[in-house]
Amino acid sequence: MSLNGAITNLASWTGNTMMPTMAGMFFAAAVYRYSKSSPFEHLLYGGFASLMCSGMLRALEGFVQNAGPTSADGFWMATMSLVNWTANVILPMFALTQLAAMALHMGGVVSEIYPGSTWIRKSIAAIAALVVSGMVRLAESMVTQAHGI
Repeated sequence: MSLNGAITNLASWTGNTMMPTMAGMFFAAAVYRYSKSSPFEHLLYGGFASLMCSGMLRALEGFVQNAGPTSADGFWMATMSLVNWTANVILPMFALTQLAAMALHMGGVVSEIYPGSTWIRKSIAAIAALVVSGMVRLAESMVTQAHGI
């Protein structure tokens, strides 16, 4: 194996295996810290940064494998996919969150219940723990199916 191949494999292993694993640990620690009413934001940011590293590596791998860094068609298709994904996934999800916030405000829920309440914090922490657990299990199943384990 050449040095170039070794560095490529190391980057791929780090970006595609270790960074998502670290993101799961960061998110789990953030949920725990949130449940104890401790500062958790830095752990949350660490989890998102780990996922961003993995995503950036995946994007670069896609450019290199499909069309190369100088292909205008590859860049155009990636830009179109980004716009399409933003318009068809992100914006509808944002609209749903805004409609839910509107309904809560109209019902007076936000003025009567505030996020600092202990029972609200505990229920959010429980839901977040289940979400993180489910996302990690989903990722594990995707990895095992991809590698035929």
